[in-house]
Amino acid sequence: MLPDPARYDRFHQVVAGHVRDARLWRNLSQEDLAHAAGVSPRTVVALESGRSGILLDKLLAIADAMQMPLTDLVREPATEAEQPRDDAQQA
Repeated sequence: MLPDPARYDRFHQVVAGHVRDARLWRNLSQEDLAHAAGVSPRTVVALESGRSGILLDKLLAIADAMQMPLTDLVREPATEAEQPRDDAQQA
Protein backbone atom coordinates (compact mmCIF):
# COMPACT_ATOMS: atom_id res chain seq x y z
CA MET A 1 0.00 0.00 0.00
CA LEU A 2 1.38 3.39 -0.95
CA PRO A 3 1.50 6.19 1.66
CA ASP A 4 -1.13 8.90 1.44
CA PRO A 5 0.65 12.13 0.32
CA ALA A 6 -2.13 14.24 1.86
CA ARG A 7 -1.41 12.69 5.27
CA TYR A 8 2.23 13.74 5.01
CA ASP A 9 1.21 17.24 3.96
CA ARG A 10 -1.12 17.53 6.97
CA PHE A 11 1.63 16.27 9.27
CA HIS A 12 4.10 18.84 7.91
CA GLN A 13 1.54 21.58 8.54
CA VAL A 14 0.91 20.36 12.11
CA VAL A 15 4.63 20.28 12.93
CA ALA A 16 5.13 23.68 11.28
CA GLY A 17 2.43 25.21 13.43
CA HIS A 18 3.76 23.69 16.66
CA VAL A 19 7.31 24.87 15.96
CA ARG A 20 6.20 28.38 14.99
CA ASP A 21 3.86 28.71 18.00
CA ALA A 22 6.52 27.48 20.44
CA ARG A 23 9.16 29.76 18.95
CA LEU A 24 6.93 32.82 19.09
CA TRP A 25 5.77 32.01 22.63
CA ARG A 26 9.44 32.01 23.63
CA ASN A 27 10.05 35.32 21.80
CA LEU A 28 12.70 33.74 19.57
CA SER A 29 13.44 34.81 16.03
CA GLN A 30 13.92 32.10 13.42
CA GLU A 31 17.61 32.96 13.41
CA ASP A 32 17.84 32.73 17.23
CA LEU A 33 16.17 29.31 17.18
CA ALA A 34 18.40 28.10 14.36
CA HIS A 35 21.52 29.19 16.24
CA ALA A 36 20.37 27.57 19.51
CA ALA A 37 19.50 24.32 17.72
CA GLY A 38 22.64 24.22 15.59
CA VAL A 39 20.73 24.25 12.32
CA SER A 40 20.64 26.77 9.52
CA PRO A 41 18.04 29.55 9.52
CA ARG A 42 16.93 28.14 6.16
CA THR A 43 16.05 24.88 7.94
CA VAL A 44 13.79 26.69 10.42
CA VAL A 45 12.13 28.71 7.64
CA ALA A 46 11.52 25.55 5.58
CA LEU A 47 10.16 23.68 8.58
CA GLU A 48 7.80 26.49 9.59
CA SER A 49 6.53 26.80 6.02
CA GLY A 50 5.20 23.26 6.22
CA ARG A 51 6.43 22.57 2.72
CA SER A 52 9.43 20.54 3.75
CA GLY A 53 10.11 17.52 5.88
CA ILE A 54 12.97 17.54 8.33
CA LEU A 55 15.33 14.92 9.64
CA LEU A 56 14.39 13.67 13.08
CA ASP A 57 17.75 14.63 14.57
CA LYS A 58 17.26 18.25 13.50
CA LEU A 59 13.72 18.32 14.86
CA LEU A 60 15.02 16.89 18.15
CA ALA A 61 17.69 19.62 18.28
CA ILE A 62 14.97 22.25 17.76
CA ALA A 63 12.86 20.75 20.56
CA ASP A 64 15.91 20.66 22.85
CA ALA A 65 16.75 24.28 22.03
CA MET A 66 13.25 25.29 23.14
CA GLN A 67 13.46 22.98 26.18
CA MET A 68 10.38 21.03 25.23
CA PRO A 69 9.63 17.39 24.50
CA LEU A 70 9.81 16.30 20.89
CA THR A 71 6.33 14.86 21.26
CA ASP A 72 4.92 18.38 21.69
CA LEU A 73 6.12 19.24 18.19
CA VAL A 74 4.80 16.16 16.43
CA ARG A 75 1.49 15.52 18.19
CA GLU A 76 -1.54 15.71 15.99
CA PRO A 77 -4.39 17.95 17.09
CA ALA A 78 -7.06 16.17 19.10
CA THR A 79 -10.19 15.30 17.21
CA GLU A 80 -13.41 16.89 18.38
CA ALA A 81 -14.36 13.66 20.17
CA GLU A 82 -11.04 13.65 22.08
CA GLN A 83 -11.17 17.27 23.23
CA PRO A 84 -12.27 17.84 26.82
CA ARG A 85 -15.67 19.40 27.24
CA ASP A 86 -16.46 21.96 29.89
CA ASP A 87 -19.40 21.54 32.29
CA ALA A 88 -21.64 23.88 30.30
CA GLN A 89 -21.40 21.63 27.24
CA GLN A 90 -22.03 18.47 29.24
CA ALA A 91 -25.24 19.72 30.88
